[in-house]
Amino acid sequence: MHTFLYPQKDTYITNEVGYANKNFGIDEILELRSYPHVKKDLLLYQSASLTASFYDRYVAGFSGSVSASNLDGGTSYGYGNLRFHSSASITFTGSLLSNASGTGSFTGLFIGSPFYGFSTLNGINYGQFGPQNVVLTNVSGTISGFSGSFSGSIIEHNFPIAEFNELIGNFTGSIYNVTGSVRDFTGEIYGYAVGSQSLYVPYTVYTDVPDYSRILIRFDLNTISASIANNSINNNAKFNLKLKASSVSEIPVDYIVYGYPISQSWTMGTGRYSTGGNLVGASWNYKNYAGDSGSLWFDVSDSPVPNTSSFVNEGGTWYETVPSTYQYKSSSFCLNVTTGSSLICSQSFDYTTSDINMDITNIVKGWLCGCVPNEGIILVSSLETVATNGIDSTIKFFSKETNTIYQPYIDISWDDSVYTTGSMVPLTGIIPYTVVIQNLSKEYKFGNIPRINVFAREKYPLKNFIKGYQQISYLSSSLLPSASYYCIKDNESENIVIDFDDNTKLSSDGNIHYFKIDTTGLPVERFYRILIKTTFNNQTDIFDNGNIFKITR
Repeated sequence: MHTFLYPQKDTYITNEVGYANKNFGIDEILELRSYPHVKKDLLLYQSASLTASFYDRYVAGFSGSVSASNLDGGTSYGYGNLRFHSSASITFTGSLLSNASGTGSFTGLFIGSPFYGFSTLNGINYGQFGPQNVVLTNVSGTISGFSGSFSGSIIEHNFPIAEFNELIGNFTGSIYNVTGSVRDFTGEIYGYAVGSQSLYVPYTVYTDVPDYSRILIRFDLNTISASIANNSINNNAKFNLKLKASSVSEIPVDYIVYGYPISQSWTMGTGRYSTGGNLVGASWNYKNYAGDSGSLWFDVSDSPVPNTSSFVNEGGTWYETVPSTYQYKSSSFCLNVTTGSSLICSQSFDYTTSDINMDITNIVKGWLCGCVPNEGIILVSSLETVATNGIDSTIKFFSKETNTIYQPYIDISWDDSVYTTGSMVPLTGIIPYTVVIQNLSKEYKFGNIPRINVFAREKYPLKNFIKGYQQISYLSSSLLPSASYYCIKDNESENIVIDFDDNTKLSSDGNIHYFKIDTTGLPVERFYRILIKTTFNNQTDIFDNGNIFKITR
């Protein structure tokens, strides 16, 4: 027997840039994704502190503040104590103040008008307007309002310039014992430097910023609990989670999908990816609402710490083993669920379709007995922990909001077959035989559980002149082997709804074979077709006689 349970809510969460706080609760797809790509960033500056001596050190593109001691042990003054190696060729525009002091040797061109009445620079009367070509030796005074460019050396270092606020222009040469700011500097710094630096060093940084998507699904188990309580479903039932893939992109030939029971409640939300998502509902970071009033999946104050993934504190929380805080309501029903990593369910894929058909029996039994809270199941791809060289591996599944027959569901199955031989004569399989569906109605109301009879006999019974024997041969069903099964297909899409398996065995009441269909699991207003499979001596035959029925509302 098979019956289906459809989700109460579902969504998917992703850490994709711009969507880590967004919800996609009413999207028509569920996404399982692993994209371990590398982000390329170009950094232009790097800041640091200068706290040690730098001797013969080359600094390119320096911008920041530097303070240093006087080369001869003296004290630095303002922005003074500049020392230039080699001879100087200077172009100056501005004023030379009379209160400057110091010694040095300048050779070059001065242009502009001074702010003092009279001064002698190297024996030249500098009190008139216009350009002057001078050679400066043992200069005392102040240079103020400088704008231009110069190159060369100041040989002496005892040259304080108290009101020198900023040097505007281009400089090529050497500077000794500087206190202040040097901008856009190219050259070498000698001596002891203390302060901060911001280096213009263009370089590329590659950062691993993987994009992951995970699926959350929750089912209401009240009807299942009631069915187990009244023995409509026995304790040996299997629970398989099924999702139909809508599209697949760059999936490797082999991978694993893991399923875990979610450890916290979450909100489905009303967002759509196509419209940018919604802040209301579960997201990668939040379980109900993104914002100050929302609750994070993980809080540092949480105790005990829920099991999380390689993405620490993000992307949901779940149980791997039964927590000690939960009491078992039915130890027999929870048998083999309580040890080790028994709550980890998985499905391996190897050259197979990406449709999910995962055995989650341990998780569902944990929910039903109360070992773990029923907050749903989270699906995680094994590709999150595998280096795939930037491959964007994505599988999209139909969600509960899809307008198709492919929404997710739990397939609940158990063996309800009864095999009583009675007076039925076994078929040998050597002689050709036929199988016919009997008493099949054209329509069944949703929720009905009809019994369908299966009649089998030899295809060409031996004829004789005894009328009673001939009637028995045509009207009495023969016995099929115990390895005989039924299958149900969607007649239009050819999609297998209930496949041949150990829980679709044909029953026998001693007179005829039969099976029962629980129509509560079948989408309404659809047509379905029944197939029968038998096996004799390792030879399998499938009978499709066009037996079609419809489920109505």
